[in-house]
Amino acid sequence: MSHKLQFATIVVILAVAPAAMAQRMTGVNPILSANNETGLAATGTLMNYQERLPSPADIESGGMPGFAAKYSLMGDYFSSLPNLYFAVNYQFNSGNIAYHGALQNGTPLEGSDSATTNRVLARLGMGLPLSQSWMFTPYMAGGYQNWYRNLQGPHGYTETYSAGLVGVGLMLQYAPTQQLVLSANAQGLAVIDGGMTPSGNPFQDRLGTASFGSSGQERVSLDADYRLNSSWHVYGGLNFTHFNYTGGALNSPLAQFLDYTEPPSSTNLFGMQLGVAYGF
Repeated sequence: MSHKLQFATIVVILAVAPAAMAQRMTGVNPILSANNETGLAATGTLMNYQERLPSPADIESGGMPGFAAKYSLMGDYFSSLPNLYFAVNYQFNSGNIAYHGALQNGTPLEGSDSATTNRVLARLGMGLPLSQSWMFTPYMAGGYQNWYRNLQGPHGYTETYSAGLVGVGLMLQYAPTQQLVLSANAQGLAVIDGGMTPSGNPFQDRLGTASFGSSGQERVSLDADYRLNSSWHVYGGLNFTHFNYTGGALNSPLAQFLDYTEPPSSTNLFGMQLGVAYGF
C-alpha cells in the first residue's frame, strides 16, 4: 500500500470514527448515563467553625484536601417504580487548620488543628422526566458525619464530634448535549443523635462526653458530568454546607461541679471536587 493510500485511509478513519461514536451514543439517555456510574474524585474543603459564645470563642478555619467516592443507580427496577434512584457518597478530608481560641480562664490561645472529617450519605428517590433533556428527582437521604479535632501544642487536646443525618433532597438535571449533564442539588437534613467525645488528654477525659440535641443542616451543590465515551466520564462541581451543633452538658461529676458544657457551634463548608467515573 502506498504512503498516499495509507494517509488517505487514516484521514477517512479519523473523520468517520467520531461520527460513528456519536451515533452509537445518541440512543443513550445522557441523564440516565450520568446517574449509572461509580466514581472517585479529588476534593478540597474550606472549613469555618465558630462557637456561638461571647468573645473569646473558639474559631477554626482553613483548607483540607481529600477524596470522595460515589456509586449511583437509576433505572426501571420495578414496574410501578420507573426511574428508581439510589446513590451513596463518601467523602474524606484531612489537613491542618488555624485555631483561634482561649483557655478556660480566658487566656487567648493560638494554634493548629490537625483535623479529619468523614461524611457518608445515601439517597433513595425517583426520577421524574420533565422533557427529553430535563429530570427532577426528589429523594430521601440518611447518613453520618464526624470531625476528629486534634489541637496541637502544650495545651492540645482531641475531640470527636459525630452525628447522624436524615432528611430529604431535590435534584434537577439538564442535558444540553448528549455528553454533558448539569445538576443542581439541594438538601435539608436533620442532625440527630450528635455528641462530642474527648480523648488523649487526662483532664479532658475526666470531663466526660456531651450529647447534642437535634439541629439542621443545609447543603447545595452544582455539578457537571461529561461522558468521554460509552464507559468513561469526567465530573466535577462546587458545594456549600451549613450546619449547627446544639452543644450540651458534659456528663461527668467533675464537669457538672465546674459547670462546664460543650458550647453550641456553627460550621460552614465550601467544597469542590474533580474526578473520573465509570458508567454502566
